[in-house]
Amino acid sequence: MSMRITIDDAELQRIRQRLGELQHKAPNVIANALNRSVSNIKANVPKEVRKDYHAKSADIKATLKDFKASASKLQAEVKSSGKLIGLDKFKVSPKTANPKRKSQLKIAVKKNGTKQILGAFIANINGTKVFQRDGKARLPISRLMGPSVPQMIGNEKIVNKINQDAYSTYETRTTHEINRLLSRMGAN
Repeated sequence: MSMRITIDDAELQRIRQRLGELQHKAPNVIANALNRSVSNIKANVPKEVRKDYHAKSADIKATLKDFKASASKLQAEVKSSGKLIGLDKFKVSPKTANPKRKSQLKIAVKKNGTKQILGAFIANINGTKVFQRDGKARLPISRLMGPSVPQMIGNEKIVNKINQDAYSTYETRTTHEINRLLSRMGAN
C-alpha cells in the first residue's frame, strides 16, 4: 500500500505567484509542506486503522516507510509493506493455552464484533499463537492468519480519511511557509 503526494506544474505556478519576488523559493516551500504532510500521514495511519481494527500501533508503525520530498523532487510518499499478521496479534479470548478447555475460541479482527472459529486453539509454540488442525489427525496443524497492515490501510474509508488529513496539512503548511518567507523579506 502506498500513499503518494505529487505536485504538478499548476500548483508550482500558483505558489510562485503567491511568493512574488521570492518565487525561486517555491520548490523549497512545497518540499517543506510535503514533508510535513508525510509526517502527518505516518502519525494518522495507526490512529485510523485502530478505529476499525484490533491491531497494535507498534505493529502498524513497523510497516511504514517514508520517502521525503526535496526542492528538486516535489514528490513524497509513505509505503506500507508487510506479511499477514497472526490472529494472536488481534483480540483473542481466551488468551492462554489450556488443552482441557472445551469452550470455543473467539477472535475479533475488526471492532464490529467477535467470531467463533470452530476447531481453533491456542498453543505455546515460540510464543502464544492461534492454530487449527488440517484434518482429523492430531498433526499437522497450521497457524491462522489475519489481514496484513497494507490490507487494513487499503480500506477505502481509512484511505479517504488519511488523504483528506494529508491534503489539509499540505494546504496549511504551504500557507505557513509562504507567510514565513514573506515576513522575513519584510523584516530585512
